[in-house]
Amino acid sequence: MANEPATASPHIAFLASVFTFHSFAIMVKVLLCPFFFAFFFPITAFAQTTPSVPDYGPAIRALEEGAYAEALEKLDKMISMGFYDDGVYKYRGMARFGLQDFKGAAEDLDKVKQDGDSLVYGLLGKCKYQFGEWEASKFFLEKATALGYHEGKAHLDLGYLYFNAHQYKEAVGQLNEAERAGVAEVGLYKARGIAAVHSGMAELAIGDLTHVLNNGGDSLEVYENLGMAYAVKNKFQEGLPYLQKADSLGSTNNETYFLLGKALYENKKYGQSIGAYSKAIGLHYPGPDGYIGRGQAKMMAGLVKESLSDFDQAIKLDRENTHAFRERVAANLKLEAWAPIVTDLAILNALGNFEVSDWGVLSEAKYALGQYGPALEEVNAALDNGQAFYQINGVKHSFYVQKGRCLVALKRYGPAILAFDQVQGPGENPLALLVGRAQAYAALGQFENAITDLQKAQLLYPGHPDLYYNSAIIKEEAGDFEAALLDYGQALTLNPQDAAAYFGRGNVKARKGDLNAAILDLDKAITLDSINGNYYKVRANFLYQANDKDKACFDWRKAVEFGEQKARFQIDRYCNK
Repeated sequence: MANEPATASPHIAFLASVFTFHSFAIMVKVLLCPFFFAFFFPITAFAQTTPSVPDYGPAIRALEEGAYAEALEKLDKMISMGFYDDGVYKYRGMARFGLQDFKGAAEDLDKVKQDGDSLVYGLLGKCKYQFGEWEASKFFLEKATALGYHEGKAHLDLGYLYFNAHQYKEAVGQLNEAERAGVAEVGLYKARGIAAVHSGMAELAIGDLTHVLNNGGDSLEVYENLGMAYAVKNKFQEGLPYLQKADSLGSTNNETYFLLGKALYENKKYGQSIGAYSKAIGLHYPGPDGYIGRGQAKMMAGLVKESLSDFDQAIKLDRENTHAFRERVAANLKLEAWAPIVTDLAILNALGNFEVSDWGVLSEAKYALGQYGPALEEVNAALDNGQAFYQINGVKHSFYVQKGRCLVALKRYGPAILAFDQVQGPGENPLALLVGRAQAYAALGQFENAITDLQKAQLLYPGHPDLYYNSAIIKEEAGDFEAALLDYGQALTLNPQDAAAYFGRGNVKARKGDLNAAILDLDKAITLDSINGNYYKVRANFLYQANDKDKACFDWRKAVEFGEQKARFQIDRYCNK
């Protein structure tokens, strides 16, 4: 609006071009058409002339014909003759309005507004609109429409006024009425589309703002709001181009960038999503959601450690935001940071945000922290509540498998096997089951059963080196050295950097009497893990058996240096003489 006050919303700068002289002239012709007068002024049918009663007939006929100057002349003459009743001022106000003398029209219509005439209120509202007296215009237009005044331009003006006051639902209602009355200017659809976004009417907004773009009404504000309308409907693919266009036009709207971040995230453009969320945060997007969104994007981009600072900030902004706590748990799960997970899940439980999988996550965390008894308690709580499975990072796990693992760690091997045997259900990942049960069987000396389980696992996961390493240990323990050597060899083929596998194979070779080959394997193990005191101690033993005392003493001293204090015995016995 050209005369809009300084306090007007910056969102409606487009109103300056909404009310043009041309559109106003069309409105006046509509207002003052014969039908209009037949509806509002039946007095024309029985106007009479007496010395004391004014004859409005000629003036009204002139108004009906659009001869506003002629009508004004006749009404001025009547006033000069001493006629001052409401009719004279009402009709003269209408004539002046038709001549676009809004100030004069308002002066006349102000004199007769007390009669509750909807037409008078409507015209007054339009006049005030032209002066930029927004509150007065809204007041009269509201009274006019409440009294049944239905005219397209009046509804349009009132709709714009509501829009300017951020009364978006009211704006949509009035602009709907304007459209029904035949108003079809682009400004209507732009205002209604933006108001619809703010009123939760996304489908209406999409239709209106698309119409605006198709009719040459593109602008930053249109792109922002059309993109947002699609985004709030979770139509991120459709909304993304408009949000990106708004960004390219230099948007400073934090909501635009927040939704752009979401749209890019949904389109798996995580790096760009981080950038959009960062802009939203830089533009003071309120609350924790900007940080949560950016943290999620960082996790998906592989920046898991970096995501934690965003979740921390989100929690600082809202200490009871369960979403932020959940995302921080998810990040720490990827990092295997078990202690913070236990703390955050305790907080979530206190906040009343408990999930079935929490029993499983807590058990995994406590197990990793060496708290096997508490880990078992979490499993038993889940099983007591009828839960058999849980998920971590999208992978299905069995509470019975976890129970078996806890029992193995507690050296309760028989109950562990019973727990493993209770596992049922398609889709269960069998690796933990087979390895855990093999450990229990091996601990009980049931080597054949242990090897059978590991062989089943090897068939399912042929590229998993640890399966061959564990199988080699059990076969070595069972005295099957040749088979153990084969499995150690396969483990090293799959993972040539496995120091423990070289160490294990060296032990087997030594037990077979091949000390030189054993020493070579220990050399390799120490090259890969040069601070493992036990490796030095065992190589020293082999060297001493091979009659290389000096090297043996050197290795025993290195073993002590790296924490293997038992090697002091060999030093005192064999090296200090």
